[in-house]
Amino acid sequence: MRRWLLGPDGWTMPVCEVGSRPGEQNRQVWENAETGESFGFEGEVLEADAPHRLVTTEKMIGMDTPPSVNDMTLRPVEGGTLLTIVITYPSQEVRDMVIATDMGDGMEMSYQRLEREVLAVL
Repeated sequence: MRRWLLGPDGWTMPVCEVGSRPGEQNRQVWENAETGESFGFEGEVLEADAPHRLVTTEKMIGMDTPPSVNDMTLRPVEGGTLLTIVITYPSQEVRDMVIATDMGDGMEMSYQRLEREVLAVL
């Protein structure tokens, strides 16, 4: 994850703690190498069926809002793997706040990096 889940160029992930079993914690922190700006997310694994499904909570570090629930599934398809992530936000207000950021663009850049720099060499 530290190699590809970085969003736009110039960001690093100095903290990458990933739980894999129910009750374990997740924590990721990103930092902009040029400005020093940082942000992060933390949460807990709710369900795990490796390597097919992982359900976690997630909230931005320092925000006083209830967490979202992220349900990720991986399914083999011809020529690769289909990754599906369904995010259930605690409210429409929180969902709209997230949509208003450029996090969606950052995730797209991260998945492009995953394909280009990690999966291409397998």
